[in-house]
Amino acid sequence: MKYHPSGAPSSFVGAVVVSVVCVVLSAAPTLTQPLKTSQENGARADRTDVVVFGATPAGVTAAVAAARAGQRVRLLEPGIKVGGMVSGGLSNTDTGPRGPEVISGLAGEFFSRVRKIEQARGVCIKNCESSYFFEPHVAEQVFEDMIREAGVALERSVQLLKVEKQGATITRLITSRGDVRASVFIDASYEGDLMALAGVQYQIGREPRRMTAANDPVALALHEDHAGVQGFLLPLGIHVDPYRMPGNAASGTIAFIEPRPERMPETGDGDSRVMAYTYRLCVTDDPANRIPFSRPENYTASDFEVHARLAAAAAPKVDIVRSMFNPSPVVLSRDPRYFKYDLNSTLNLSTDLNADDLNQAYVEAPQARREQIQRTYRRFIQGLLYAWQTDRRFGALNERVSRFGYCADEFKDDGGWPHQFYVRVGRRMIGEYVMNENDVMRNGRREPIRDAIALGTYALAAHAHRYLAAPVEWPDGVRRDAVVLEGTVIGPRLPDDEPYPISYRAITPRETDAQNLLNPVTLSATNIAYSSIRMEPTFMMLGEAAGTAAALSVASNVSVQALDYTSLRQRLTGNGLRLAR
Repeated sequence: MKYHPSGAPSSFVGAVVVSVVCVVLSAAPTLTQPLKTSQENGARADRTDVVVFGATPAGVTAAVAAARAGQRVRLLEPGIKVGGMVSGGLSNTDTGPRGPEVISGLAGEFFSRVRKIEQARGVCIKNCESSYFFEPHVAEQVFEDMIREAGVALERSVQLLKVEKQGATITRLITSRGDVRASVFIDASYEGDLMALAGVQYQIGREPRRMTAANDPVALALHEDHAGVQGFLLPLGIHVDPYRMPGNAASGTIAFIEPRPERMPETGDGDSRVMAYTYRLCVTDDPANRIPFSRPENYTASDFEVHARLAAAAAPKVDIVRSMFNPSPVVLSRDPRYFKYDLNSTLNLSTDLNADDLNQAYVEAPQARREQIQRTYRRFIQGLLYAWQTDRRFGALNERVSRFGYCADEFKDDGGWPHQFYVRVGRRMIGEYVMNENDVMRNGRREPIRDAIALGTYALAAHAHRYLAAPVEWPDGVRRDAVVLEGTVIGPRLPDDEPYPISYRAITPRETDAQNLLNPVTLSATNIAYSSIRMEPTFMMLGEAAGTAAALSVASNVSVQALDYTSLRQRLTGNGLRLAR
């Protein structure tokens, strides 16, 4: 696990201005269209009460909440689109079994507005009154409307260059569009760049599983049953040789499979790895609205050797179509015989990608390298879709995938390709309170959280953290290397599917780090706890809490840590946010 103490991250090039100035690691995606306007809602003021960095769903709800509370708010977005993953392809919402009971406040308002639009369009495939499925462009429209109606000053294509502090107080952001001052700042980015540049402590990777005595309540409160490295899994339970020349380790591993390490990691070990990244695609089987999956530039068939070997070995024992390519229908297409789908990676070998120089390096990389990594993922997924159609080793996938394509009426400025790269987890702040697995599972090992600002609703859910060669026993009884997946955690479900409270202290840095910063996305949580918290509706509720807390902090002229929780709770519940079951 990488630990970054207070101060500039090691990969940043820093310069001291007042007390802290750091050079950017911007979160901007590659821009495919020139910026039309950098500032849309009102002229830039010399002073803003609240600045929100990142127009993710949490960033939008944070900005809207602060503006509705009467503060002057500026929302800075590194890219050109608002809505993050929710308008960027994730249209089959992760709610958890009892999520619909507690998704409330601005998050509830967002989904209600989306439903009304989809109902008017007549495209719902389930009861519109309770649906959490929608089209990306509709989500973007609703986010834009909420920002405009609240009077939030939105600026796009804003690169964060430096952060200035006086002691533990952030005083100014220096951006590619000029300097921005405010009383309170909110980092709503998926990468946590503002937090990092402000010198706030954070970590990347997996905490080790602590072995504790059952009679030690202090140690037991920190013990997490599912922390650290997980057991190795054969993809689909199938043995796949990992080497270019099967059985010959000297020939090297096939693409994207790590060589067998000198020391095999053990279950519960800690490390610096994060789960797989990807893009969530909006695809369709409607011939009238379909852009066919085509061969990308620099297509290399060997990049998909592990997928092809798995498919060939699995058939006919396993339904390889559902196991690799399993789009989820979200709405009816223009022609109601067809659908629009959310295409996510399955938990086996699919559109996810893990590699030391890709997702494992992404968050700490300079912006130019981040954009290269994004392009690599794009080429990989486009190439995989093409291989699934054309490589005969994929069998029934050929015909199945050939029926699909990108939606011509989504992401029209980039040929149907979504604008948001799916960073499932990156930095995680070390804040006033670190949420852990025991908080999520409410198993009695920790004291109950009494300063809830939102309810989490999803089970533990982590995708693979690595693909590697490892020795396993094969069907012939011989122990030799095979491809294994490591890091997947699906479940256990929350006890009785009961939502759990998330602490206000988890979105506040330590007071010695920053007294006027709130962080609802890369918040303070262990890796395994974050795997549950990381769902977009939860982020949206945390964003509303952050925006409301920022407004109260400005109004009462106190640090975010000194804010009266009772007042915050009253304001949140008064605005319709559910904080208790």
